[in-house]
Formats: sequence, structure tokens, C-alpha cells
Amino acid sequence: MVAIINNFSAQKINSFLAAVKDSIPLWVLGTEELSHQNGMINAFQHFSTATPMFSDAGSGLALLAWQQNPLDRSAAAKCMGLNDSACLPAALIRILQKIISAPVSEIPLQDLDNLLQAGDQALIVRHLFPLLRGTDGLNWLAHSWDTLLRMGNAELPRTALDLVKWDDDFSQLKQILKVQFNFLYGAIDETLHELKKLDHDIWSLWMDYMHSELLLRSGQKDEGTAILAELWKNNFWNLNWGQKLHSQLNPIETGRALEKSDEAAILLYSWNNGKLIENTLKNLAASKIGKARIYALNNGSDDNTGQVMNEAQYLFKQGYYKKIQLQVNVGAPAARNWLLADPEVRKAKWAVFLDDDVELESDWLEELLATADKYKDPGAVGCRITSTGTPRSLQSADYHLFPPGNGTSQIEGLTERIKIFDSCRNGFDYGQFSYTRPAMHVSGCCHMLNMEAIHKCGPFDVRFNPTQFDDLERDLRAALGGYEHIYAGQLRIGHIQHSSLAKASNVRSMAQVFGNKIKLESKYSEQDLNTLFSRDISRLWKDVEHKWTELAEKL
Repeated sequence: MVAIINNFSAQKINSFLAAVKDSIPLWVLGTEELSHQNGMINAFQHFSTATPMFSDAGSGLALLAWQQNPLDRSAAAKCMGLNDSACLPAALIRILQKIISAPVSEIPLQDLDNLLQAGDQALIVRHLFPLLRGTDGLNWLAHSWDTLLRMGNAELPRTALDLVKWDDDFSQLKQILKVQFNFLYGAIDETLHELKKLDHDIWSLWMDYMHSELLLRSGQKDEGTAILAELWKNNFWNLNWGQKLHSQLNPIETGRALEKSDEAAILLYSWNNGKLIENTLKNLAASKIGKARIYALNNGSDDNTGQVMNEAQYLFKQGYYKKIQLQVNVGAPAARNWLLADPEVRKAKWAVFLDDDVELESDWLEELLATADKYKDPGAVGCRITSTGTPRSLQSADYHLFPPGNGTSQIEGLTERIKIFDSCRNGFDYGQFSYTRPAMHVSGCCHMLNMEAIHKCGPFDVRFNPTQFDDLERDLRAALGGYEHIYAGQLRIGHIQHSSLAKASNVRSMAQVFGNKIKLESKYSEQDLNTLFSRDISRLWKDVEHKWTELAEKL
């Protein structure tokens, strides 16, 4: 049946948590990442005989997975297979059956992928768009829709939708894609208008969540939270919705956070990135940073970065900005350590690192400081990192460890034991990670480090030059030293460029990545990794049990 766990009560929640903790402990990592989502659906189904409530959870997650990816034939088939057709609305059955039974044409997927990855929009219009008009138009759209949305040109996905020949049975399929498009490219009011055209019998879970998110983004917090609360009460198998709801009902108080801003040193470094560091420094000066001091290091640049950093002194109060000049590029780990070794920085309580290409919310430092205060001075606090511009995609969010040995190695001949659970996988930012909880690792694009942890556990390891895995390795080392890290997903920071891993596109740069991954693997024993995983999963379960209990009492 459709995903409803009836008779909401604290007892029902406690029974569910106890059962899932015993049978499917990795559920606590999240219910959004696609491959993990599929694994959870299978696990719920597998254990449903012994634990009947898992049947509702599995069918509900399968329904949501298809609603999130409505062109995915396999998601539609799984949704149909795990839900009792006698309990499904007729309109939902019709559209699922039509997707599953639609003819599968032989599409040259490799050629299509090559075309899309090349990013030449003129070629896409010339070669793909005529195919969308044909009898196989829906198949072509299914394999290209996500990429078309990501290209930053609103006309591409909008035109693609209109080119496909939609029959009456698929009018709702076109409409949900139109809502996706409007959410990413349009105004909130326009998206709400299009959302109301969806058939709730077909799109129930996704529709209610998106309605909640749109209201929250428009400033209607009470209305948006109320919808989210009802949604979660009927579907408390959804980890992300529960975390988000708890954060909405228990916001971190930032009102007095800047009273301790003098305890923070804001650290930036840059190499040959004058234009972007200039934008970041201006953005920083326009934000609320109180009495925090800024330290900017020019890492041996030969462009105008040095000039930009010199002129930036006029953006800040006199005595609150310091520029540091290096004659050569020493790499990211050493540049970070150089900043950490500054005598004034060493006296600070918090070292707040910013990449040279970020766009900041005005209250970014308040959120970090307030989160650190609430969680009793953790080892590190990070936030949600997204792309800038339109559409907004997630670059990093809620990082955790898989059990050592989980999965297959990506490097031939290397036994990879350190597997990071990347919860967002470059998905679009629908607000599904807007919550705060313990984490094993936080993004280095914007992270606030406890100087006590630096003094006790050491700074960044320069062997990870020029940059890959240095922030991850430091977080793991500090976690072994007993420090907890916190993901503050209520705060979003825009990152103009992508991570160094994503930019590693040639043989030389990939070799650098693989080399540093081998170094990372060699630093930690099996016992170390088991300790880290156990601590991480234990903290996550303690956190979710506390929050779900609070939600049950409030709702």
C-alpha cells in the first residue's frame, strides 16, 4: 500500500527505530542518495516478513524514489511491485503501467552521453531536439532531462518539454517535469501555481514535500513546517524529512553569536585566482563578522591576486585585516598550516577557512558560531555547499563513513577501506539537507576548526599536496583524537568552482588523486577505521533517537 504508517504515536516511532536499528542500522545515514535509497528499499522488503511495518516503509520509499525520478522505468517498476495495486489510486496505476509497458527503443546512449557531456548547446539543439519530436521522443528525454536541467540555459529544458509528443495519459508526467523546471529556474509563486496542477493521488509525497519547501523559502515558516510535520508523521521512515522538521521546530539561536566573534580568525588563501578572491573578499566584507579578524595569504601568485589582497585592507576595519605573501605556491595543506601558525591565529579559539571562490550568506559566521556553542565546542563545524547561479545543485552536505571494506575498490590493486558516504551526490538542492547533526567530515570550502583540536591532533598533512583529501584526513585524525564534528546544513554557502576531485580530468591530475588516496589508506589501520565508523554510527543513532522522541512529544 502507499506509504502511510498509521496511528502515529511515540510507541510506534520507538518500535520502528528499535527494529530498524537492529536490522538496517545504515538507514541512519539518510534516505536521499539514490544508490543508498535503493538499498534501503530492498532491505525494508527483505525484513518485512519479520517486521511488518517495514513493508509500509519500503513501499513508501519506493513510491518517493519514483516520484523523484518519474522518467525512470526501473523506479516505476519497483514502485509498482512493492505497492499493493488494490490500495493504489487508479490514476497512479495507469501512469505507472504506461511507463513500465512503454516500448524500449535502442538509443545510442554512448553517442548521446558524448553529446551532452561536450556541453555544446548549439549541437544539442541541432542533433537532440529533432529526435525529441519523433516517436522515441520520451526515451530521448528520459536520458537527457537531468543534463538539460543542469546546463544553466532555461530555454533548453523548457523547449525540450514542449517538443515531446505527450499523450493524455502522460499529461501529469509532463506537469511534474514542468514543476521541477520551475523550481530550479522560476519564481516561487510561479512554481506554486504549477505545483497545484499536479494530481495529488499520483504525486502525494513529492508534492507535499515540495509544497512545504516552497512555503519555507517564501518565508511562510509556520505553514511550511505544518505541512512537513503532517508528511513526516505519516512517513517517519524518511530520515531527511525528520531531521529537517526537527531543525525547523528547534532553530539554532544566533541572536548573540557575534558577541564571541573576536574568538574567530577568518583564513583565506589563493593562487592565481585574482578575480574570484576579489569577489569573495567583497562578499566577506558585506557579511556580518563582528570583531573577527581576517588573514589572507597570497600563495605565490603571478597574476593580480597580490594586488587584490593589498587593496582589500580598505574593505575592513583598520587592524582587522592582515595580508601574508609567499614567494612560491606551497600547495593548499602548507598554505593552511602557514595561516594556522600565525602567532595571532594561534591565540584564536576558532580558525574559519574559506575557499577563495565562495559566496556567503550575510549571517554565515553567526550560524557557525551558534552551532558550535549549541554542540559544546566541537572539533569542526561545516555547512551545506551548493553551486552558485541557476540551477542550484549540491556539492557537499552530510558526510559519514561506510563500514571498512564496504563496496568495491575504484583503484585497481588497492584495497580501499575508507569509503565516504556522500549523501547528496551532486543532486539538486531541494532543501532536503537543511538540518544540523553530527558528521564524520565537513566540507573544506567553508569550515570552522577548533584550535584546541589543531593543537592536540596536528594541522593539515602536507603529504596531501596540492590539495586532495587533506581536509578529510585532518577530520579523521581529529575524530580519532576524540573530537566530534558538526554538519550545520541550515547554512548554505555557494561555491563557484567545483571540488578538486571533480576538476581532475586528465591523466596527470587523476594520478595525483589516486596517489593521495593511497596515502590516505596507508595512514589508518583497520582498527582505526572500525573505531571511527562505530563512533560515527553511534552518534547518529543517539541523535536521531533523541530527535524522533522530541518530535513525537511535540506533534
